[in-house]
Amino acid sequence: MGGPLMTIRVEPHRRWRVNATHEIDLPLPASVVWGQMRDLRRFITMDPLHTKVHDEVPTGCAIPAVGSRLVIEHRLAGLRVNRRSRLLRWREGRSYAVSDLSRRGNHVGFPHICEYEIMPVTERSSRLRLSARGRWTATWMPVWLVRLWLMWVMHATGLRMENALLAVRDRINPAAQGTGARLSRPAPRP
Repeated sequence: MGGPLMTIRVEPHRRWRVNATHEIDLPLPASVVWGQMRDLRRFITMDPLHTKVHDEVPTGCAIPAVGSRLVIEHRLAGLRVNRRSRLLRWREGRSYAVSDLSRRGNHVGFPHICEYEIMPVTERSSRLRLSARGRWTATWMPVWLVRLWLMWVMHATGLRMENALLAVRDRINPAAQGTGARLSRPAPRP
């Protein structure tokens, strides 16, 4: 399996369209990864900006229905803001996508869609793809800085997800610890 792959495209000539993708190879079956991804409200908070996800109107359902309105609490440098979201797509065992929109409107505050997808590579390994697509609205920023910011967010999210998933692997199979699987930094303590 290869290492992580990341692509970041920022296109000022196309109304500042953004497409950021990060792929991570994991020494885990896709079914095990999906078992963790299914907890959408917890899984997407591995993004360092997403601190909490909850239903706009509580439903009591473990898995929100497609179209469900969610609130994603964001935090950065002590600033906290809630953003609107909807579950746009759910493909059981494979992927889901959520919107991430400003409460001030659909055309401000970097409106984007976050997608999380798991793909089997072999019987015992898989590839996790994270993507963010949308329109960058802080057009006063230089493109290189926008790219750097997106690279940091995607990289930090990928590291958190990889470490959390490898910690699950180690709980399931303690003999797998220290078998050469990548750990970019120590796994969080339970």
